[in-house]
Amino acid sequence: AKRLSPGDEVIVLEGTRTSFNAQQRLLGFQEAMLTAGATIVDKQSANWEMTPANTITTAMLTANPDVRAILAANDNMALGAMAAVRAAGRDAKGKGKDQILIVGFDNITAVQQAIQAGKILATVDQHADQLAVFGIDFALAILASEQLPSQNHETPVDLITIANLSGD
Repeated sequence: AKRLSPGDEVIVLEGTRTSFNAQQRLLGFQEAMLTAGATIVDKQSANWEMTPANTITTAMLTANPDVRAILAANDNMALGAMAAVRAAGRDAKGKGKDQILIVGFDNITAVQQAIQAGKILATVDQHADQLAVFGIDFALAILASEQLPSQNHETPVDLITIANLSGD
């Protein structure tokens, strides 16, 4: 959001719309864009898949030629969007408003490589390898206190950019 200006146009690639995590990611994207003053001009589901994301992104870019950023609810869709942006000639070679910024979610190896190459701006790491550990620790804390929590327990997430990419 810090790389966008008020009024910049953004498109969103959603996961499966009936999926809770897809809904939560969309809400997060919408909140961030509202805060930045950017405008979401289109949002469509690519159902977590790379090939549909490529096709859908191509169509959305044709319909919305002033798009400045793409927010993808997972890294597979970010990779599909990356291919569509490259085909449109608006990838990392573009300057200023010609370049479309792409953000994904999941911190997969292929996206880490794309971040290093300057083709994707960022991804979000939800530490999937640690989710079971977080759940067990939370369950043990509940058992120790013998009280049910009054709200959901948030697990850590980190924004991964070229500045903090470790390759791990």
